[in-house]
Amino acid sequence: MKPNITGFFDYDGTASFQEQIAIAQKNQLEYICLRKYNGSPIIELSDGDLKKIMLELKTAKLKIAVLDTGIQPYDIYDDKKHADSLDEFKYMIKVADKLKVNHLFFRLPKFNDVIQEYDSIFKRLEPYVDAAMKNGKKIILLPVNNYKANTYAYLFKKIKSNALSLAFDPVAIMMNNESTTTAYRLLRTSIGAFFAEDADHDLNPKLLGYGKTDIIAIFKKLLRDRYTGFLMIDNKFHQSVFNEEPKKVGFFKKIFTNEKKKKENEMTDLSKKIFPNEETKNVTIDDILENQIKVLRIIFK
Repeated sequence: MKPNITGFFDYDGTASFQEQIAIAQKNQLEYICLRKYNGSPIIELSDGDLKKIMLELKTAKLKIAVLDTGIQPYDIYDDKKHADSLDEFKYMIKVADKLKVNHLFFRLPKFNDVIQEYDSIFKRLEPYVDAAMKNGKKIILLPVNNYKANTYAYLFKKIKSNALSLAFDPVAIMMNNESTTTAYRLLRTSIGAFFAEDADHDLNPKLLGYGKTDIIAIFKKLLRDRYTGFLMIDNKFHQSVFNEEPKKVGFFKKIFTNEKKKKENEMTDLSKKIFPNEETKNVTIDDILENQIKVLRIIFK
């Protein structure tokens, strides 16, 4: 089996569901991920909305790979917030059933020391894992709160559940001042989703292999380990290169001009890398996504 290439394709929740579907179809993908529906949080959708989603997916011959529960990190000692979040999680399991989704994104609560506070962490996490297992679901933890790789490794070693895995994000790990290859070694048996994105040390997005995350080395390890989870191909170029800046006046105009020039240089560099034989062609956000998907297909053929 090969890993499944997927992503939200919603540009941080701003794209419509139809636009997400169009991107997936254009790139011949089987799966998309979902965190909002036409700008609305999934938890707020009516049964009618969920039926529309299923109909649109069926028409497009697509499936949902992972559903984001949208539950944000909360203080591990806040009983009320825990109870409310657990209720939301159980409701999202029902939504996942209606959308025929087996994997759920979830974020760990806030804590300071995984070893000293493990009993409290387990007390909070156990009901989520139990609820997922009872309903045939699997939880994929999204990296939050700058938790180190060894924090997640400790939890997986202690809990040992097939219903719990991690979304490995090499950019987040790099920004934590950790070695991505060392983090992979610690977590390689617990990865359910992998964010296929690269960046420099200033968090500027880069094409795969052109950043500082050592992502090509990690790809080789994924191949060696026969990784079959999800490959998340969303990138941040829409934030750094293709975002529209408001008009600036006075003192800020010079800063805006410098930023605009920087974006133009980045755009030129991207165009040269993606279209090396077409000097006059300007790259689009769709071109970048299509290129990065092609790269993944070559690597994981």
